[in-house]
Amino acid sequence: MTTMDSRARTDISKRLMQPDLGHLPIVAIVILAFAIISAIAVRMSGQAGWIIYTPLIAIGAAIAVWIIVRAASGSTSAIIIYLALVVFISDAQFRARGAGEIGSDWQSVLKFALWTGVGIIGLATAPPIRVWLRRPASLCWLAYAVIAMTSSLYAPAPVYSFGCAFTLLCFLPFAFTLIDKLSEGQFLWTITGTFAVFLSIGWVVFYEDPKLGTSEFWTYSGLELRMCGIAGQANNLGAICAKYLGAVFLLWISGRCRLRYAVPLAALGIATLAASDARTGMIAVVVAIAGVLLARSMKALVGATLVAITGALATLVFSFRLDALGSHFSRSGDPTEVFTLTGRIEIWQFIWEKITERPFFGWGYSASKVLLPEHLGFQDGLKVDTAHNMLLQSLLSVGFVGTAPVVAVALYLLFNMLYRPYPLRDLFFLIVMISAISDTSALGTTPTVLTLLLFVASVLPQAPTRRQPMLSAGFARMQALPSTRATAMPSAGALS
Repeated sequence: MTTMDSRARTDISKRLMQPDLGHLPIVAIVILAFAIISAIAVRMSGQAGWIIYTPLIAIGAAIAVWIIVRAASGSTSAIIIYLALVVFISDAQFRARGAGEIGSDWQSVLKFALWTGVGIIGLATAPPIRVWLRRPASLCWLAYAVIAMTSSLYAPAPVYSFGCAFTLLCFLPFAFTLIDKLSEGQFLWTITGTFAVFLSIGWVVFYEDPKLGTSEFWTYSGLELRMCGIAGQANNLGAICAKYLGAVFLLWISGRCRLRYAVPLAALGIATLAASDARTGMIAVVVAIAGVLLARSMKALVGATLVAITGALATLVFSFRLDALGSHFSRSGDPTEVFTLTGRIEIWQFIWEKITERPFFGWGYSASKVLLPEHLGFQDGLKVDTAHNMLLQSLLSVGFVGTAPVVAVALYLLFNMLYRPYPLRDLFFLIVMISAISDTSALGTTPTVLTLLLFVASVLPQAPTRRQPMLSAGFARMQALPSTRATAMPSAGALS
């Protein structure tokens, strides 16, 4: 027995000492290709400065392709890495652009390539179509995406409209992939960690490059400067903070993040949200967290609604000075800023006029990017490129026919929140709905992380009813009712 063991060890030693040259040709070709690209880049850098970065672009593209291939084969680590890239890049703006600027540049090409990779991964790893058919929201989103892509045929900017609409079809299967392949802990920690890096870089940019990190905000008293970091606009940064704080809250209440870690993570989000002065983001995260807590009890939910209605009536009965109240909540001290929602009512009136001109199928997906900047009738020469309301944005883009599936999904999610509460789904749904009142960040324009979160919330399996015992809050393959039962729930992931 000892002799056999000795021979086995000797054979292993020989194999280890013998070099494996099978991959040498491939390595040599890669090195040679990189050297040629570098030489060409240096030679041509005098004609265009960006060419010097070609070798780095080639390396980045190769790494991205490798991650996509690994993720498409079902690698959990690769899916997590790609999700982090999607979260960071989708909401980032690495250059300043004015309203209505939709021309292609390196950033738009990067994002479109990234979203195409999302579609490849989703189609390769998403569950079978029979699973899609069990989720009514997925059928609504398919209808919405098809209508949006069709609308690009008559949109004022057909290529831009088609690209945005095509991304919706990429996000939908990827949402199923995230639900099927990741645990809830992995999903939330990826969002939290990525946005923590995003916000930290935003603070550096805010101080080191104020032109990029500061957003000019129009009020009736003039322009104000607010922090936007690398989000492009202060309101966008506020929406990111809302999603980030919501994810931190979900990690904490589910026991996946201890309080000593949750507090500094939340402090980063709160400080950034305050610096952005994004009122919509502040209201969205507060209402979403309160809604998740209250949704645990129907009585608490009804009671909170009654308290809100009573408070609104008390304000009118006791004749509080609304101008003083408006002055307190406005940024500039002008109460008309609150009562007109900082000029949004004027925008909404114009949007509604355009909707009535093409009520059924709209002007084309994301047509506001062209229609609104061309209108010069807003007060003080205000220029915008979105409707600042998700419902109006959708009606302008795809009309009442295309908006019907969105309304159906919203009612479906609201019903589930009332009768089948599930924290992750309900929190991100509420953030989307509150943000939709005064901003357009999920649908009708360039897709964002909020678009992906809305899709994920929509296609989650149904949670148990209030009368059934609450199951372990798993994310991947969450067990539903027996009639719509999914596969068994796995244990929490390594990042839980």
